[in-house]
Amino acid sequence: MSDIYSTLKWSLPRVLLLLYLGFPHLLLFASAPPVKCQVKGIVADAESGKAISYATISVQTAKGVIKRVATDDAGKFELTIDSVGKCSVIIQALSYELMKKDITIDNRNVKIDLGTLKLKPKPEKLTEVTVSAQKPLVRTEVDKIIYSIEADPESKSATALEMLRKVPMVTVDGDDNIEVKGSTSFKILLNGKSSAMMTQNAKDVLRSMPANTIKDIEVITNPSSKYDAEGTGGILNIITEKKQLNGFMGRINGGEDTRGGYSGGIYASSKIGKFGFSFNYSNNQFIQPKNESLSDRENFLSTTNRYTDSDNKVDYKGTSNFAMGEASYELDSLNLISLSFWGYSSNYTMNGNMVTEESDVNQALSSQFTNLLKNSTTSSNFSGNIDYQRTFKKPDKTFTISYKLETLPRNSDNLTNINGQLNYDSYKQRSTNDATGTEQTFQLDYYDPLTKVHQVESGIKYILRQNISNSEVLRYDSLQNAWIRDVSRNNDLNYDQYIIGLYGGYVLKLKKFSLKTGVRAEITINDGTFTSTKDTTFTNKMLNVIPYITLSQNFKKGKNLKLSYTQRLSRPSIYYLNPYINDVDPLNISYGNPNLQAEVAHTFDLSYGKFTDKFNINLSGNAAFTNNAIQSISTINSSGVRTTTYGNIGKSQRFGGYMYSSIRPNSKFSLNVNINANYSILASNDSRNLKNEGFYYGGSLNMRYTIWKNCNLSAFGYYSSPRLMLQGNSGSYWYSTINLSQELFKKKLIASVSVMDPFRTRMKMESTMSDPTFNSSSVSYSYQRMARFSLSYHFGQLKGEIKKAKRSIKNDDVKAGEESSSGGGSSAQ
Repeated sequence: MSDIYSTLKWSLPRVLLLLYLGFPHLLLFASAPPVKCQVKGIVADAESGKAISYATISVQTAKGVIKRVATDDAGKFELTIDSVGKCSVIIQALSYELMKKDITIDNRNVKIDLGTLKLKPKPEKLTEVTVSAQKPLVRTEVDKIIYSIEADPESKSATALEMLRKVPMVTVDGDDNIEVKGSTSFKILLNGKSSAMMTQNAKDVLRSMPANTIKDIEVITNPSSKYDAEGTGGILNIITEKKQLNGFMGRINGGEDTRGGYSGGIYASSKIGKFGFSFNYSNNQFIQPKNESLSDRENFLSTTNRYTDSDNKVDYKGTSNFAMGEASYELDSLNLISLSFWGYSSNYTMNGNMVTEESDVNQALSSQFTNLLKNSTTSSNFSGNIDYQRTFKKPDKTFTISYKLETLPRNSDNLTNINGQLNYDSYKQRSTNDATGTEQTFQLDYYDPLTKVHQVESGIKYILRQNISNSEVLRYDSLQNAWIRDVSRNNDLNYDQYIIGLYGGYVLKLKKFSLKTGVRAEITINDGTFTSTKDTTFTNKMLNVIPYITLSQNFKKGKNLKLSYTQRLSRPSIYYLNPYINDVDPLNISYGNPNLQAEVAHTFDLSYGKFTDKFNINLSGNAAFTNNAIQSISTINSSGVRTTTYGNIGKSQRFGGYMYSSIRPNSKFSLNVNINANYSILASNDSRNLKNEGFYYGGSLNMRYTIWKNCNLSAFGYYSSPRLMLQGNSGSYWYSTINLSQELFKKKLIASVSVMDPFRTRMKMESTMSDPTFNSSSVSYSYQRMARFSLSYHFGQLKGEIKKAKRSIKNDDVKAGEESSSGGGSSAQ
């Protein structure tokens, strides 16, 4: 059996590639190239002779418009036509009469110069027309809900993480932990592409990412077969801003907050002939004032260390850099090469001061110590993608070949200084972790709209992930005045993951009814070697076949109804697998479990929507069932040390209901409401027989009002009840923001002022945890109030846009939702 899987690692991707390339539809590549006719000309004013910039040039046949471009600053245009026969060139420009030129294209007529096309001004004068409309914040499609970041005025000064709080079906708690549909198992994609940094360190990346670089955030509630089967809660796809081109455009922005943090960035995009590019860069400093957490725990296994109380004060500070870019080159009208990259680097420091006291069963003090903590973490991520797209004369028919390379180095250094004050030994300990992850992905996709009613899609993917994590622990020897390595605490991990996926899908589109279905097969092989006092090797092999189906029915007056079913996976990332022992807090240690298996969830969704110009509502209900969910497991020993790891011990049943509604009575005012309610049943399937069930709910209110021309006031508030966990409950929380923005100089300069949590100085969160061996509770206080001022200036004028492959790599297959700092060691994905 092992020989078979070994062969699959290297041979199957090649076999699949050959089979796929042998599909009959790809024989079209062998056909003779179509006729290509170049048509060019100049558009000018018939009276003055001046060039007319940005006039619209359309080429039309009996089947409709087949090509549309805009003239440049000099009134020139050039385009390529692949059709043979008669067609019309239609020239349109504001305040001018329409012009039409008929041409004929055959094998002998491959270059047509229309010369100077003189448009006559319309006789009547146009009076100024003011159009006042607001782009809707939320819209829905067959399998997704889309939140328009660019339509929210607060995005001019906020971060991506702050805007994520407003997205339907997404919650962000007081510690910036993210959930989708009540689940921490989801994927975050950037322009449809995965990133190991988003899996490993999502909240820090999103905290440093300016919201004004984002166009939309898509909540893909039931991903179709073309997506990897990972993420039981669904997928968050962040679509970055893609400004129109044909010329040059840029933007510079900067801001500062009352904590001393700052942000600055630059955006530029241009197009020269068939080559186009865009670039975005930002630099940020984040400062979090000292937070405080208080906890108490009762240990039923001990009389000496019966009660433990701790007081921990922590502050954070960090800088980050974020860059992304896209470029494309049109070989001809049917062949396109596009490239994209994005990079992130950060350096964060944490300083903490913890006081811990232990008491016996009579509550007499038995031990006491202080712990001075210092953590320094540096991480970076670079991801590059290249796509070749072949299109055909049939609209939307595409074949795409993609390759993606990603690297993720991450280093952490933890310094612990224990000062024993009563019955506790003093020591200094330093633990370091150097981790590197590399990911390569090869993918082929084919999409064919056979007719207006029938569509098919298929594809293959091969992913190779290679991870190296080296850790060591050192103790300070005061006699030698040196750090001595503890050889018994060696923690090195080499971990490789191979994934082979094959999918096929079908879409049926009738006048009011649509069916979208498909199936995806995935083979996963995990090989790892954990080097410690005793070397351990582990191999996991999994085969999953994932069905998918969505039914959609449209009704009159903008109403629709959707029903869907699929299975979703949550493969454990290296964060969950790494056996590295994190004992920065000696009474609370954590480590990963290399024997974890992927969890499988059956998910059902039913939604109803009604959309009009002034009122929108979307109601949805879903259910998810999992028998082998990955759950954190906390135990305590007689010495009072709590140990946390992970296991496939969870049985989960989750039922949720969501409502999104927007009201826009006029062009100046809008109100949006987002409400969710969930009932969960969590149980362990091991000998401990743990169980927890109950309701949790939350809701948000978002108001926007135009005070005067180009001046907008917006306010947002959110509340969440306590969240359910297998061994307890996390705390309830609420927060609010107010934003005022003014657009100046024909909307080229935007000034914004925003205040987070204006009604209180700090947020309070409480949580509880228990099992037959212990009870614990904690309360944390975090400072959220902050004011921020920012300026953004736009310059340049563009038409058209950078072309990119319609289908590209989406590695959405690794369990996310928790940060590496909370257990399992710091390591690369």
